[in-house]
Amino acid sequence: MAPTRSTDRPADSELSQLNAHIEPLSASSTLGTLASGPAWTDGQQLRMGFRNLIGALAASTFCAFVTVALLWQIAPPQGLILWLGSISTLTLLRLMMQQQYQSSPCTALMIQRWKRGYVGATFAAGCVWGSLGLFLFPAESILHQAYLALILGGISAGAVTTYAPVPAAFQAFVIPALGPFALQIALSGHEHSFAMSMLIVLFTLTLMRTASESRSNVVGLLEAQLKNADLTRELHHRATHDSLVNLVNHGEFERRLRAITTDLNRADDVFSVIFLDLDLFKAVNDTGGHAAGDKILRAVAEILRRNTRGSDTAARVGGDEFAAILEGCPQPRALEIAERIRDEITNTHIEHDGRYYSVNASIGVAYGLVGEHTVESMLKAADAACYAAKEEGRNRVCNNDASGQHESHDRFELTQSFALSTFSGVL
Repeated sequence: MAPTRSTDRPADSELSQLNAHIEPLSASSTLGTLASGPAWTDGQQLRMGFRNLIGALAASTFCAFVTVALLWQIAPPQGLILWLGSISTLTLLRLMMQQQYQSSPCTALMIQRWKRGYVGATFAAGCVWGSLGLFLFPAESILHQAYLALILGGISAGAVTTYAPVPAAFQAFVIPALGPFALQIALSGHEHSFAMSMLIVLFTLTLMRTASESRSNVVGLLEAQLKNADLTRELHHRATHDSLVNLVNHGEFERRLRAITTDLNRADDVFSVIFLDLDLFKAVNDTGGHAAGDKILRAVAEILRRNTRGSDTAARVGGDEFAAILEGCPQPRALEIAERIRDEITNTHIEHDGRYYSVNASIGVAYGLVGEHTVESMLKAADAACYAAKEEGRNRVCNNDASGQHESHDRFELTQSFALSTFSGVL
């Protein structure tokens, strides 16, 4: 059965993990996988809002009990108890909402839903606090009005930090929280009631301005973080990929092969290594120049991409040498893939400056088991198989079991730590 081509490059999942590590604001790994741009920024703003919520709810509950104690002698006790019950119920519901958010998938669509829920719950909290000034306003006591002003003002000022990161959340809280109290002050008939209500309005506008600036700063920091993450991904890609053909390079190929051979969680899983050396590639460079040779290399790289899966690794490991790691791939399928690659290379003709060029490929296939066969044994087996293909006339596929004793032909040079050092082709 022919392998299917994945739309993801082999390094994409690894880059996603790297991205999660360099985004310290991520609440979960799902957030780290969100698409870059507005969706990611919205998700981080919402995460910050929910992260701040627990502390804010604790402070709000404490202030609610203090408020009831201060107004107990002047406001109707039944009304205060009903109000305290409303605050407590809403607090419990918001805590449940926070817990559900933590365990929910943070897709772009879900973020918009959670944002609406967050703003709606914040508005409900503002309305409950605002009901103090509307229904339990201590009209007969200026002292208790001052107490209430301090409590509502303190709650609103503290809410800046909690709600500012989420757009519209702070406005949804502060307007219903302070608006009714300012209206009651204006209608109280005291000598300076209008001036006091205007001060409350000015205080509200100042808090809204502060919240807006705070949110702008948060967005700026998140955008800077996103740019740094994009730059890190780009640098990582350049460090692990060949710049000409955009396949995994020599060093990354080594790292991935070592990771597979030492993965005890996949012990006894079959895997294969393909080593490919282009035949007579030097003649293309000598005749058509390096530009023609580069076109050949890009065409071969595309053939490898087309015939490997997202879980596999296709690499350029030398000038005209390529390799592939086929995970979970037994010998028969590895040979089928290698033959398909060889056939497509043979039938590929590249035009350059009015002339057509083509090459063949000698391919060696090694197969083994995870945990049993080492990097050294797999590479020696692939090297010997490729050498045999050259010796038998080129443009063919040979294979070796990694359990055998194979002579190295210096196609893979290994240090004592079995690290790859150089790859030199044999035409």
